[in-house]
Amino acid sequence: MSYVALYRQWRPQDFNNLVGQEHVSQTLKNAIQLGRISHAYLFAGPRGTGKTSTAKILAKALNCVEGPTTEPCNQCANCTKITAGTSMDVFEIDAASNRGIDEIRDLRETIKFAPVDGRYKVYIIDEVHMLTTEAFNALLKTLEEPPAHVVFILATTEAHKIPATIHSRCQRYDFRRISNQEIEDRIREIAVHTGLTIEPEAVRLIAVHADGGLRDALSILDQCATLSDSAIDTAKVRQLLGLIGHEWILRLTGCLADKAPKDVLLVVDELCRQGKDVRQVLLELVQHFRGLMLYKAAPELENINVYVGDKAVLAEQSARFSHEELSAMIHMLHEAANEARRVPEPRIAAEVALLAMCRRQGSGSMDALLMRLEALESKLNHWESSGAPAARPSIPQTAAPAREARTAAPNQANNAEPSAPVAAKAGPAPVVPKATPAVSGEKPKDMNQVWDGVLRELLAAGKRSVHACVAQGQLVAFDEKQAVIQFTAAFPKERTEKEDYRAIIEKIFMQISGYPVQLKCMLGHTAPPKPAEAPGTDKTAAPAGPSAAKQPEEDHALKQALKMFGGKVIKQENHEEV
Repeated sequence: MSYVALYRQWRPQDFNNLVGQEHVSQTLKNAIQLGRISHAYLFAGPRGTGKTSTAKILAKALNCVEGPTTEPCNQCANCTKITAGTSMDVFEIDAASNRGIDEIRDLRETIKFAPVDGRYKVYIIDEVHMLTTEAFNALLKTLEEPPAHVVFILATTEAHKIPATIHSRCQRYDFRRISNQEIEDRIREIAVHTGLTIEPEAVRLIAVHADGGLRDALSILDQCATLSDSAIDTAKVRQLLGLIGHEWILRLTGCLADKAPKDVLLVVDELCRQGKDVRQVLLELVQHFRGLMLYKAAPELENINVYVGDKAVLAEQSARFSHEELSAMIHMLHEAANEARRVPEPRIAAEVALLAMCRRQGSGSMDALLMRLEALESKLNHWESSGAPAARPSIPQTAAPAREARTAAPNQANNAEPSAPVAAKAGPAPVVPKATPAVSGEKPKDMNQVWDGVLRELLAAGKRSVHACVAQGQLVAFDEKQAVIQFTAAFPKERTEKEDYRAIIEKIFMQISGYPVQLKCMLGHTAPPKPAEAPGTDKTAAPAGPSAAKQPEEDHALKQALKMFGGKVIKQENHEEV
């Protein structure tokens, strides 16, 4: 007879040997004892957790000659045939290959016939989520009201793909992942009965790598037994599973703690030369960092499975990282492992992540940065709550003639003839006030200066959308009661007039000028009549007309041209004909 795999040899044959699913086995036994046998069951759960084995145990419990019973004898003809898969009353259907409506129609035709040997005809449909929508629809009525001698058992690993109409017609049982401890106990029991010698650490590695599936664990054990006729040690299990090993991971963790990128790259290069998978390096490294994080958070935990069980190692390495560093590095390793699965060169993704972990910032600098941010936020909140514009940097208020005097001075050095009489008679520039007009009580003397200040303040306050709209206009009139902005397009004018933008702009005008002005928008290309000036205003402070506003820019351009090309300015006199 050919060799039978371990997971088939040690498949549970009754409810008592069902590993890790006590909640399912106890409920089914109670239903059999009370005679409350449902016509349809849905077994959902991860692979290798006992769904199909439970379905066969339930079929034997219903058709055993001593049944229905919670403990099938496994000796009678019915139990023997069900175990061997030759019973005429138990049908195992693979929905992955029999997923169409024609197969379901054939099933509907056969269920009407009575059982051959036992009491019930049991239909076990494995991976039922693979059925097509039409097949599910054809099964609905039969599944809801089958003959009294028919029991359906649907098994699936993806219960979310089952239609709600099927769910509502079945009793659902959720199979959970089997714990590592239960898998380890089962492996030791099988090893004793089969004469295998296996190290405790090797048993733990197999249980962890099985990921809650007992069938996967027994398949790994079967491979390890084939690899060596003698004892199964930890090194052979790691070789078979392609694991990196604790020594390399601990060495790599030490390099990361020292922030030594050179040593990290050397370790990765050595692992790659040995044929190790860099994604497996990342996965084992993240498991070790998880252990460090758990130990640092709760050193007294005993029943948590970690990558390295030595508490001395955990205590030494966890002390070299902060909680924030461990959490951030785990996230980086997860992202790198996911990226390594998709990119053509996974080594590059691993090296990028490990170098970034070496260049991480310490917790002290992070705390300092957070303290600086909190201080800035508190200052900003204090300024907004007080409403005092003096807390913001003041914008110098300078009369227009003073600007002309400053720009005219360089011209005098380059001109062969004396400069304009206005510049020659200009007195000393007035002292720039240190406070804004809102504090000093002084009214601004230059409309263009106020407008420039408003635009700068909008940018400084982060109101870029408001600035983009308002900058399309021009301040054409301003006094202590009103500010008039002229636009050449209708959309920015209408948007500026809306309540939200208007309130922001009027508030900034108040900060810059000190006047509670009201904003007025107009559309056109000519300036409106100049509003009445407030008492005490110096009428010679700013020359009227747009030429005065452009004069500083022209003087600045002229100054730059003289600086670059040399030469002198020749004054041109205009003679009017009489």
